[in-house]
Amino acid sequence: MKQITLALGLVAMLAAAATSADAPVTVNQKGLQFSVAELSVKKGQTVVFFNDDRTTHNVTVSGDGNGVSVNGGLQPPGADFRMPFSKPGTYAISCGIHPKMKMTIVVQ
Repeated sequence: MKQITLALGLVAMLAAAATSADAPVTVNQKGLQFSVAELSVKKGQTVVFFNDDRTTHNVTVSGDGNGVSVNGGLQPPGADFRMPFSKPGTYAISCGIHPKMKMTIVVQ
């Protein structure tokens, strides 16, 4: 009985880990920069770009050779832009208003 309980506990932990691995990931924009310089996500995972700054931002995404080019539009303070990354590859993220704001997302 002890082995069955242990096995069920392990299955529950693995299921929880799989669910959280696919959960959206938040990248904050504050102080005219992204909260991380590089991020790795799974294929199909959504990244939430949250504007925690006092100024408007504009998230732009371009994919390395996979034809992805997205402009998230103006994002006032307190707003977010959500983007699911459905194609593996490397993506350059920047702010269309503040060109020094850059980061990279790698989709596996």
